[in-house]
Amino acid sequence: MDVLKAFLLNIGLYSIFPLYLSTISSNLRAATLYCYAALILVVGVLAGAIYSFPLTEGLNISGGNLAYGAFMMTVVMLIITERKVSTFVNILRMVITVKLFIFLGFNFLSWVLESEFVLNPFQVNPEVFQVALWVLMLGGSLIVFEVLLLLFIFLQVRKFTTNPSTLAFIYTLVFFLVLCLDGVLFPLFAFGVSPDLVHIIFGNVLGKAVIAGCFSVPMLLFYLVFRRNFSRFIETPLAMSQLVGASRSKLLDTLHHYEARDQKFQQDNEKLSVLAEKDALTNLANRRKFDQILTAEWSRCVQEGRPLTVVIGDIDFFKQYNDTYGHAQGDACLKSVAEHWGKIANRAPDLAARVGGEEFALIFPNTHPDQILPKLQRFLLELQEQAIPHSASTVASHITLSMGVAGYVPQKGASQADLYAMADQRLYVAKRGGRNQFVAE
Repeated sequence: MDVLKAFLLNIGLYSIFPLYLSTISSNLRAATLYCYAALILVVGVLAGAIYSFPLTEGLNISGGNLAYGAFMMTVVMLIITERKVSTFVNILRMVITVKLFIFLGFNFLSWVLESEFVLNPFQVNPEVFQVALWVLMLGGSLIVFEVLLLLFIFLQVRKFTTNPSTLAFIYTLVFFLVLCLDGVLFPLFAFGVSPDLVHIIFGNVLGKAVIAGCFSVPMLLFYLVFRRNFSRFIETPLAMSQLVGASRSKLLDTLHHYEARDQKFQQDNEKLSVLAEKDALTNLANRRKFDQILTAEWSRCVQEGRPLTVVIGDIDFFKQYNDTYGHAQGDACLKSVAEHWGKIANRAPDLAARVGGEEFALIFPNTHPDQILPKLQRFLLELQEQAIPHSASTVASHITLSMGVAGYVPQKGASQADLYAMADQRLYVAKRGGRNQFVAE
């Protein structure tokens, strides 16, 4: 199968379902068409991120643009079969709801795939599900505007002719032009005025024209097969005043409702992001956050030629502590140690983390190892003063901790993993050398 056949197969699959759903009895027809349109919005975001059809050397049509064309075609079928101006209000609600669902659902999937909580046997790239809210809202706003424009023109044209064949041709032409208009509006609002804008718009309009031309065929088929519904639409008295008049307060209430819900969803998402970066027991940064910051600071220090220091600490004989005092007391011990550990990283760029069961870590950007050794010594004294009993330890009668320290100016060609491994090796030197100490060289 070549590219063109695969492309046309996509057009056919997107078209056959709304044509079939239009044959269902009126009680279920609207509900199924709305569900199909909502499904297309979801599929379109995913399809736009993972594939496109290279029809010619300079013309690539993404799966998202195909889904957009199918959505607009389905909306026209809804308008014709429902014969209600309030259909626009329902579409508005659906677009807002689905866009919010996509933003929250897709970003949640991205977070889950990036986390350590799930297996990813097929190595799905989390970036596939990373979507920006402003892009979704821009796309949704343009869809709402274009649907309103279609409805307005449909109702205005009926005032000049009621011939079904003439209207079918005009409506199909309007459908074609509105889809091409989207090819101009989206890049204009998304990228602003730039030297490349004309080239982007030309390619986008060309792609939308191909999609509009392809979906115009099932649109004409719809007008022919469902000519009775089409004739009823022509005969049904409708006016835009029904939308901007009686429905205005209801429409504003809906917009305010979804705006408030959007704000709450954003707040919940921010809280979820914070929780995803923190260790639940100690409230320090978790291993995921530690790895992210270490990678970022390594790159920055390479560019600026500044030193980077990493410390890894491990509570001495913690397994024996749990065996002696129980896991509940072990958790209390970890919290207490973490409280003192977090105080070591007292500058804005510093990071304190729990990276394992009883293992902790520190990141000090722009810092030589000898600059933080006094802080580590104070930390050991604080543990000694706190004197958390540990009768199973062979080092002291209280909880102690061993540390490995590594730091230098990162060089290109090396890796942050090398720095971490050096600190880890020195930790075990500290363990073998008697524990309750730090080793920095």
